Amino acid sequence: MGLTDTASYVLDGLRESYDDPFWWRERVFEFLVGPFHTNVYPTRKGSVSVMDEDWDTLVLLDACRADLFAERARLADYDDYRTVTSRGSTTREWVRQNFAGGDFGDTVYVTSNPYVSREAGDAFHRLVECWIDEFDDERKTVPPEAVVEAAKRAHEEYPDKRVIVHFMQPHHPFVGEHELSFAGWQIEGETHGDESDGIEPDHPTDRKRPYTPWDALWMGHVSRDDLWRAYGDNLSLALDAVDDLLADVEGRVVVTSDHGNMLGERTFPLPLRVYGHPKGVRNRELVEVPWAVRDVGERRTVRAGETRSVTDSDADDLEDRLADLGYV
Repeated sequence: MGLTDTASYVLDGLRESYDDPFWWRERVFEFLVGPFHTNVYPTRKGSVSVMDEDWDTLVLLDACRADLFAERARLADYDDYRTVTSRGSTTREWVRQNFAGGDFGDTVYVTSNPYVSREAGDAFHRLVECWIDEFDDERKTVPPEAVVEAAKRAHEEYPDKRVIVHFMQPHHPFVGEHELSFAGWQIEGETHGDESDGIEPDHPTDRKRPYTPWDALWMGHVSRDDLWRAYGDNLSLALDAVDDLLADVEGRVVVTSDHGNMLGERTFPLPLRVYGHPKGVRNRELVEVPWAVRDVGERRTVRAGETRSVTDSDADDLEDRLADLGYV
């Protein structure tokens, strides 16, 4: 984005959102905190490039903090466990940093996240877009069991390829936690906080907007403990699906994540509390992710093939799904 485009973007935003505290916080992270973290300290030094690592199947748990994984996963079931530093604090940033412009003809990517299609749809031998055919309109997400079935088919159809399996969970919406999903909420004329709950009301706004669970935490609608529990329950659903997949595939399987989430921890150099996963912010809670390794049976014999610029999505479908998942 050039200087003129940036200025136009900011001015348009000011006209539409000058009285929206969420917008102002997002701009601080976008133009101050994120660039400082990315370019000054701590930068992306030491972060892992997943395609350079040794695996046959790479399982992605979207938005999974390392400490949440350690709390919910059975670490003893893995042959090795450590944490690594991710190259992004959002899926879009992570995909761009790992795959955009690449030529990975030895890899099939099974994805429930539309950003893979948008940012690197032509980088792989085959892209399996579960978010198109397996999206659950009621739950506003791709259920993990649908991803498992697609992943099993990919392993059978492409025995000589590496396979990436990208689950949408534990990223919200929280499956089964409708009171904490906040997908599509429209609240007008609300004071953010409730004195009856012992929360000091602040950030008044009369703007209508969809609220994420992280926004709701900042507003005082939910407690951190309740949100952490729902976040963990969403991860447990994905881990059950991973167990199902591991029972069916062989080779070296690595379970990791693209980024984490922050639940009000402070960032730097501006000591603001952060909720969710703003782009470019490189706090430990956002970029420290699990790296769990399990060797099952024989390794796959991988052969490179051609990359195919194939995506069955159109722009409207992609934007709709990103909105359903809370991205736009």
